[in-house]
Amino acid sequence: MSSKFTNGLTVYLSGDTGIHADMKTIVHDFHKANLAALNLGPNAITPDAAAFVINELIPPASVVVSHPNEAVTADGKLLPNTRTKAFIDLVGTRPIHLALSGKTMEFDGNGKCVAGC
Repeated sequence: MSSKFTNGLTVYLSGDTGIHADMKTIVHDFHKANLAALNLGPNAITPDAAAFVINELIPPASVVVSHPNEAVTADGKLLPNTRTKAFIDLVGTRPIHLALSGKTMEFDGNGKCVAGC
């Protein structure tokens, strides 16, 4: 599902889906998503498949990782040996933001995090 905001931001919310070809044709080519809210749960997608989606199929400006179904942080810091850490390492330099309780992030129309990052 994609949503476009008045500032031009277009967000792709993956939901519980695995990798599929429509990510390229619909999410990237048609909707031109520049922010992805990616469900990284174990029943949704593997870290390597998720990295392929982000790097090759829909390359957004930024990614917010959601619903990891594992402890990902301690004191707001990323834990090693998690699927989320593996995903981040595979993505490389693209900004990946962790969804932290009580923290609000703001994105500009280009998908760049401008507050709460």
